Amino acid sequence: MPLNKLQSTDLKVGSLVRDIQTGDLGLLVERINIFQDIDEHEPVWVWEMTWAGPATDSFNRNTPFIEQAILGLLNGGVWELSGDETT
Repeated sequence: MPLNKLQSTDLKVGSLVRDIQTGDLGLLVERINIFQDIDEHEPVWVWEMTWAGPATDSFNRNTPFIEQAILGLLNGGVWELSGDETT
């Protein structure tokens, strides 16, 4: 389980996450506020992710994830953050 609690600011375009169970790698591609065109609604951030690995196929290669779910999986030790590969 991670020692430090990750936050939204730790997720960046180009960061890789690894699924601990399958070994699959997910690349954070784009962060989108799905309610950007709705006035008076708090933002809900979704990440477009592209996956590769033994458990990835054409059905789950490109998968959107709500940011809070990503943070829950990372902070719960199900996934790990591999780093920002753009720098």
